[in-house]
Amino acid sequence: MTHKKQILWLIPTPIGKRKENRVLPEYTLNIVKNLNCFIVEKPQTAISFLKWINHPTPEYKMTLRVLNKKTPDQEIFSFIKLLKEQDVGLMSEAGAPGVADPGSRLINLAHEHGYQVAPLIGPSSILLALMGSGLNGQNFAFHGYLPIQENKRNSAVKALENHSVQTGQTQIFMEAPHRNLSLFDNLVNHLRPGTKLCIACNLTQPDELILTKRVDSWRKEEKPDIQKKPALFLILAS
Repeated sequence: MTHKKQILWLIPTPIGKRKENRVLPEYTLNIVKNLNCFIVEKPQTAISFLKWINHPTPEYKMTLRVLNKKTPDQEIFSFIKLLKEQDVGLMSEAGAPGVADPGSRLINLAHEHGYQVAPLIGPSSILLALMGSGLNGQNFAFHGYLPIQENKRNSAVKALENHSVQTGQTQIFMEAPHRNLSLFDNLVNHLRPGTKLCIACNLTQPDELILTKRVDSWRKEEKPDIQKKPALFLILAS
């Protein structure tokens, strides 16, 4: 059954904090400024973003509902009722909604109930890292977080490298910022010397770092300044 043409707008947000806007086109901002109902991962971050773009509606007149990885399915189902009355904005904590983001559960539900889903243009750290890496952009996979336990993480790294050898596929993954250097050590110690490793850190920020080198080159140099900073890791083996 098709409902009225209310839209679930997918709103990307800046990856990091800057005073000026360098990542969101005017069209995206205009759409967001005409919405008053938002489903967000963290209300504080969402409110800060809305103030940053000078949203004309006062905070107390907005509807904000929370969708994070702990939100039960029954509560997400209740969000669909909002779409019966108005357009709704789904806002990522940082970057693109539905990509490494719990919002995909609501997007799937909106499709099942016949609502239009409209993604807006904005930053995605995964695509920005891939673009800047110089690695294979025709065939790639994003794996999110690798296991925390060291032996399992080392096994996962080797498995991703072997898959890259067999397929030519770029493997993309991430780590909690406070464990970045630990993962970096795992990579340079367990990957093959000729495997290419890209580190993409603090994307869109003044100290943005995107470096691609073979593992044997990384072993000879000082460790990159990536600890406690958002980063993505990309490998391509041959």
